[in-house]
Amino acid sequence: MRDLPDVSLFAANGVWGHYYVFCYSQPAPGAGGAPCTGDPSNWSGAGGTSFAAPIVAGIQALVDQSTGTPQGNPNYVYYALARQEFGGAGNNSCSATLGNGVDSTCTFYDVTLGDMDVNCLGKFNCYTPSGTNGVLSVSSKAYEKAYNSNAGWDFATGIGTLNVNNLIKNWDKAFQ
Repeated sequence: MRDLPDVSLFAANGVWGHYYVFCYSQPAPGAGGAPCTGDPSNWSGAGGTSFAAPIVAGIQALVDQSTGTPQGNPNYVYYALARQEFGGAGNNSCSATLGNGVDSTCTFYDVTLGDMDVNCLGKFNCYTPSGTNGVLSVSSKAYEKAYNSNAGWDFATGIGTLNVNNLIKNWDKAFQ
């Protein structure tokens, strides 16, 4: 169970056609890997924590580069910036539903639509109307969304998704 605020990062693994595209600009002969040529819809793709975690590490490397020193555990800064931006109630101008209309100063884009629909098996918190796999639910007898996203922090999306440029710009403002 996730009890602490965290950030959301796209992590689909190809189910429903959503994934990170990856390819090689110069694949080594015989080593595998698809080149970045042709229609991008035909490039390789994958996802999950195996992709999201190194991306967050790369984001932190950009912060370290910008500040000139290693920053250690970034959680304290993330949470301080989130508290400044939208506290516990959210900030409508930073809602991800605004698309390109999001306020240009937002460090986090508050994800306010959707929930955590994941496959499940078993008798608890798993609604299975037919077949083998069910969907995560607060009821085993009816579909009731288990973890909704909403304004501010929520179990589904934590404190939102990052605007990396603003994260770097606002890093030193976290405790002002």
